[in-house]
Amino acid sequence: MKKPASEFLGTMYSILKISAQRRWRSLLSLLLAALMLATTLVPLTGQAQVLPQDQLDGQAWSEFGVQAELMPDVTMAAGALVTGDGRVLWSRNIDEHRAPASITKIMTAILAFEHLQAGQELTMPPMRLEPAESRAFLREGDILTREQLIESLLIVSGNDAAQAIAQIVADDIPSFVKLMNERAVELGMNDSHFHDASGLDFPDQYTTARDLATLARFAMTKPEFREVVGSIETSFTTNRRHHDLHNTNILLQSYNGATGIKTGRTTGAGFSVIVSAERNGLELYAIVLGTGADLTRFFEARRLLDFGFTHYREKKLALESTVVGAAQVTNFPDKTVQVAVAQDVSLPVLDVAGTIDQHIEINTTRSPVRRGDELGFMTFTQRDRLIARVPLIATQEVNDPFFLVQWYYNAVIAWRNRGQ
Repeated sequence: MKKPASEFLGTMYSILKISAQRRWRSLLSLLLAALMLATTLVPLTGQAQVLPQDQLDGQAWSEFGVQAELMPDVTMAAGALVTGDGRVLWSRNIDEHRAPASITKIMTAILAFEHLQAGQELTMPPMRLEPAESRAFLREGDILTREQLIESLLIVSGNDAAQAIAQIVADDIPSFVKLMNERAVELGMNDSHFHDASGLDFPDQYTTARDLATLARFAMTKPEFREVVGSIETSFTTNRRHHDLHNTNILLQSYNGATGIKTGRTTGAGFSVIVSAERNGLELYAIVLGTGADLTRFFEARRLLDFGFTHYREKKLALESTVVGAAQVTNFPDKTVQVAVAQDVSLPVLDVAGTIDQHIEINTTRSPVRRGDELGFMTFTQRDRLIARVPLIATQEVNDPFFLVQWYYNAVIAWRNRGQ
């Protein structure tokens, strides 16, 4: 899945388009991004690879008989492509402990939404940042609403906003971190541990691609969170100054259907990102952890999403009212009732995961039979995994015979079965 030329042109177009819309103070950073794109293009193509440990649908990709050219060709240390309902379509080292970097701020934002009131005005406490830390340029004494503070946290990844939230919610950062770890357990993030609200590198601050997929999917069920991480830019004015915020997730402007969610970068984590995108009602999450360059993480998120939208698509498996067989009515000598599919069966299917097998099971029945009675079921499996089950129903009605006729039928049936 190597498409460096098209990716380069698409991203360059997006950068130029954004440049025309933003203020001059943003132009320098955008031109720098374009330069980084050009300088990382060749290494990206040369280093990308399909690894033996890469998995499709929870199994080694080599077991599917898939050509390597169809697989995502990426450099990331760990990652995953996950559906909105949690199915892991592709993964690499999904349970390996990784430094979370600023993706940590998803959890920080969740707690801010859960513990602070909508519209609540907040006074910024003292915030101590190292020179290299990302910031939203908040100052002690600034007055922000809850929403403005969370925008500062998620859109520009401000560590000052993270520190402020921790102190406002829990009085101090250690107490807030305790809340983070308790919430992680509640969400089922069993291989994660937080040390601060920002995502700096600490030995006991770690997560996995699987846990981050869980966290991202949960966060995106919250409309307020979804709105913030889907914002390309926003602005607001505090009691002291005006703030223009431009999202660090450049795929929001350059990838069709992108909906969120968060970037991250530290020395220990490398360059990471979670990107969500929705097309035709299907939302996918690309988790990219530990790439070697800034724009590489976005290229690789794009490649995962492209793979997903290409190979995980809606497929119609059965049509309502299609007759698939007949059920024997056992209290009649030779009576059967046609059975048909109860409803349309249409669902997303990962086509590279193998053929879909269909199995029909029809039960015998006794009169009376009414149209719509369930008389069996049809199942669909892929590599022995159940993907759908639909009832089979009667399309005709059969009344009980007159009791004298039933005696006769019983005698006929008994005679036929005498040697069995």
